[in-house]
Amino acid sequence: MNAHLDILCESSLFRGIAPDVLAQLMESSPIRHLEPGELLLSPDVPNQFLYIILSGKLHVLVGNGNTVASLPIVPGQCAGEMSIIDGGRVSAPVIVDENVTTVAVNVDVFWKLTEAHPLMARNLLGILVERMRNTTEALTVSLQMQQAYERWAFLDPLTTAYNRRWIEHTLPRFLDRVRNEGSAFTLGIFDIDHFKRFNDTHGHPAGDMALRATVHAVQARLRPTDRLARMGGEEFCLLLPDTPLAGARIAGERLVRAVAEHPIQGLDGEVLPSITISLGLATATPDMDSAGLIAATDAALYRAKSEGRNRIAD
Repeated sequence: MNAHLDILCESSLFRGIAPDVLAQLMESSPIRHLEPGELLLSPDVPNQFLYIILSGKLHVLVGNGNTVASLPIVPGQCAGEMSIIDGGRVSAPVIVDENVTTVAVNVDVFWKLTEAHPLMARNLLGILVERMRNTTEALTVSLQMQQAYERWAFLDPLTTAYNRRWIEHTLPRFLDRVRNEGSAFTLGIFDIDHFKRFNDTHGHPAGDMALRATVHAVQARLRPTDRLARMGGEEFCLLLPDTPLAGARIAGERLVRAVAEHPIQGLDGEVLPSITISLGLATATPDMDSAGLIAATDAALYRAKSEGRNRIAD
């Protein structure tokens, strides 16, 4: 009991309150023991207690929607203060992490104690301010981590170009613009010519360098609004908004030349043979969906290959 009383005396809520007052509070308030995974507080259940944590650890889940953060609650801290102020309404779940011992102070007992010792009201206000500050900081970090995860989830780790998942997520939005705004949109699909032969001859690390070099050469010559994505293997996709087929042909010719002229350096510093790409282009029509546009572009890519590679076709 003395150890528990020491924790109450050192807590932020009871700072400045005499130990004998807190000893009486301990005698009149029940002790609860909770196991990991238990809910101390739930938004579905009204609460009439302020809990002072004596041992163990809990966490409160704050936020809403897709942005949620976890704040720890450790010995000496309290839980349920918001619901005490808000008439019993619990705003966030509080979950036990480690075996917890807590003293449960009834709301009526708490307010009587606060009336007798006004310093407690000031302490409580400080706790609320600190909790709000911690919540804001935790949600900011959580949102930043979520945004970073979403960015990385849409990137190809080898080349840092967008990946196939990003194409599936983004291409329908461009096609919606074609249907709703009448804007021009051209899709390009290209792959590296004879890439398997390059890999077999120079090894897979050299093949990785060739993929990165291709992405570097292409991205250096795209407009800020254009996008490059890796569909898989040596196949890539170009999204060219506000670009009719004639403009896409000009851009495509420039990209084909750029890749052929771009040097490839091996891991040991050796200059490797240059590579070429074959590029197919197709302009979206209002009745096209993603699958239809990709199929039309794939057909154009096949024509570029059948006509000799290192060229474009539409």
